[in-house]
Amino acid sequence: MSGVAGILLRQDGRPAAAADIQQMLARMRHRGRDGSSWWTDRSVALGHAWLDTTGEDGPGPLTMAGGKLAVTADCRLDNRDELLARLGIRDPTAADAKLLMRAYLKWGEACPTYLQGDFAFAIWDAERRALFCARDHFGIKPFYYHAGVRRFAFASEIGPLLALEGVNTRISEHQISGFLAGLPDDPQSTHYAEIFRLPARHTLTVTDNQVTLRQYWHIEPSPEPLRSDAAEEFRHLFYRSVQNRMRGTPAIGAMLSGGLDSSSIACLAGLQAAAARKPKLKTFSLVFEKGSPMDEKPFIDAVMGHHRLDGTMISIGNYAPFAEFERILEEQEGTFLAPGLSLTRSIYRTAETKGVKVLLDGHGGDEVVSHGHGLLHELAKAGRWLALWRELHSAANTYGEGMLSLYFRFLSIYGPAWRIARMRAMAKRFLGKLRHRPFQAPRSAWAGLVNPELARRTDLAERFHRAGYMPANVSASEALTHRWLLSTGLVPHAFEVLDKAAANFGIEPRYPFWDKPLVEFCLALPGEEKLKDGFGRLVLRRAMHGILPPVVQWRRDKIDFTANLVKGMIVNHRDLLDRLLVSDSDLIAPYVNLPEVNAAYGRMLREPEQATLPDVQHIWRSASLSLWLRQVQQGGDPA
Repeated sequence: MSGVAGILLRQDGRPAAAADIQQMLARMRHRGRDGSSWWTDRSVALGHAWLDTTGEDGPGPLTMAGGKLAVTADCRLDNRDELLARLGIRDPTAADAKLLMRAYLKWGEACPTYLQGDFAFAIWDAERRALFCARDHFGIKPFYYHAGVRRFAFASEIGPLLALEGVNTRISEHQISGFLAGLPDDPQSTHYAEIFRLPARHTLTVTDNQVTLRQYWHIEPSPEPLRSDAAEEFRHLFYRSVQNRMRGTPAIGAMLSGGLDSSSIACLAGLQAAAARKPKLKTFSLVFEKGSPMDEKPFIDAVMGHHRLDGTMISIGNYAPFAEFERILEEQEGTFLAPGLSLTRSIYRTAETKGVKVLLDGHGGDEVVSHGHGLLHELAKAGRWLALWRELHSAANTYGEGMLSLYFRFLSIYGPAWRIARMRAMAKRFLGKLRHRPFQAPRSAWAGLVNPELARRTDLAERFHRAGYMPANVSASEALTHRWLLSTGLVPHAFEVLDKAAANFGIEPRYPFWDKPLVEFCLALPGEEKLKDGFGRLVLRRAMHGILPPVVQWRRDKIDFTANLVKGMIVNHRDLLDRLLVSDSDLIAPYVNLPEVNAAYGRMLREPEQATLPDVQHIWRSASLSLWLRQVQQGGDPA
């Protein structure tokens, strides 16, 4: 979890001031616990805040070709052996940053297409007077920038950019409306109107006269033919991904929730540590009181009894979701869509005290492997109604949804009208009134929360039509559904939230599921390898045979965080919510629909056990926005 920063003075002729790059690095000193350095040459300055997680020598920036090339990078490259061979480098210890520059020399601005791993970097090419920037395929490493006529600046965080003279701190209404609606649909905008992010799988080339954004990769299935045993191939790719993310430091640990994803990673990493005769892998688990709907201790214990792991249990008693929230907002440099972040921070905090620098995280297993729900649409579209009925019968055991209700939903979409009418009549005759969950109107997820004027000014309805709802032709295909879910703005948003939280504890999260070959492989799988007999992510479950304890491998349930969040807000933050949403609500009135939010708040107070997820989201987001706006007003610069 290093940090990068840089300044390019355009059309100016003035030398870049070392004081400016030093100031930017000072704002990221928490990312540079193992040192920082900078390099200047006339109109350009590059800086690097170094957290040593790859075992390389010292912080960058690194220069080459007599100073004609310079790079600053926060990166971990996974295909090093391939790159060493293709680039003709014989030194197997060559730093990742050196490989980046040699790749740039060989392939130019196409070089990111040859890289695998997590990276955000900038290369200064003095001969071209061009600054070439790139961000990894999934947006795991952050990259923010400010582009003015006379100056371009970039950093791993927003704060260093806000610290520069002349950068306007005006907040973005566009971003606020997207946050309130739960729609991170714009891959470039941030909370500040003059600061942008480099989107995942994109490059940015900056010269004196222009700034050019290009996409270098599209999320697509692997072109390689599938082998006969998909689970065996998955295990091979997954094992290698975990191995790659254990490179570079002995100070490594893993999250262990007891769920399928984190347990799979912890078990594989534990086996690899044991095979290398290394100390037991440190794992970190949140433990809730016995009987709580959040209690996963039995599953954690099953994993611990199955492998040699050094487990640390973090007891969560009186959960307070807004505890330390002002500090969290400072870290995040704005609002964020992660109500449970304070719990994740407790893991980072504990891991830091145990000397851990790298933490393996199971985040993304749902998205990357896929629950395969698009298969249900495929079966209905193909008229395979008996197969669909069998699969829904099994899925009902997992999700608790009425089978007839789901079956008729698919019939209403894909079935012939006469069959729908006949089966509806039969259902009414034998079962009485059909009970099912009504569909929500498309706008109901956000229209009650967002101030209608703000929604109009920021084209929120059109944005939702464009990016917030899965198109019908996409939902009818598991392959297209899977790719659509991996392409949403929620993916890089989650990485940026976790990055900022972890960086403040000197932790670098690594995500074995977000491995490019593994993602491409999963996208190429047929739906039957993702969903069968009600078990989603089937290929992962089969691949973990003999590695996971069966009680975890074939676990059906998944923890719902809503009830814990409701209880935490009511028990520990009633006074705060009364003040933010009722007595002192003028600050958020231009952004939220106060009558609707207060109605949702009243419903939650009267019947907390019946609180719906939309109501809870409305309350949490409104309170979060209020606290952040106060921070902006008081400090002018919340970072």
